[in-house]
Amino acid sequence: MGKKFTIGCVVAVVVVIVVVGLSFAAYIISSRNNMVAKEVTIDQSWAQVQNVYQRRLDLIPNLVESTKGYMQLEKDIFEAITEARAGINSAETPAELESATQELGSFIDDIRIVVEDTPELKASETVGDLMIQLEGSENRIAVERSRFNEAIGDYNIYIKMWPRNIIAGWFGFTEKEFFEAQPGAEIAPEVDLELD
Repeated sequence: MGKKFTIGCVVAVVVVIVVVGLSFAAYIISSRNNMVAKEVTIDQSWAQVQNVYQRRLDLIPNLVESTKGYMQLEKDIFEAITEARAGINSAETPAELESATQELGSFIDDIRIVVEDTPELKASETVGDLMIQLEGSENRIAVERSRFNEAIGDYNIYIKMWPRNIIAGWFGFTEKEFFEAQPGAEIAPEVDLELD
């Protein structure tokens, strides 16, 4: 009877070890799959951020064309757009994307002021529509950046929590960078409309 009891105990221990091992393996697999899904969400959010920046770039030439007779900034704006397009397409981090579009932002401010200070342009339905679309693009950029940061926050929290932080380390999942305002972004820009 002692042998039967010992064999029964060994079988029970083996069954417990197998169940615990399978549960742990399932947890690891589930955690890794969730990390992958969260990374894909980040990639989708990043693509959407680039998309709204691209939309803004597509609107600016139309606005410039509509205001062409009143602006001598056209050449500089198109050069900035070309540089910004290249920067957006090659940006891999939020900081790189923000840097790529920083100069373009000052041109957008210049365009807004020129339109506001020129009654003929302000009264133009085409220019008005384009300005509304441009402002809408700016709002979309803010929304998509916020969504991107939410996806980053969700991912970063997920991979930092114990014991997932260990699993993240095993599979090479690392913390992601948030979109942050450029230094001095809290200061209103000065606009100089003096043309050379």
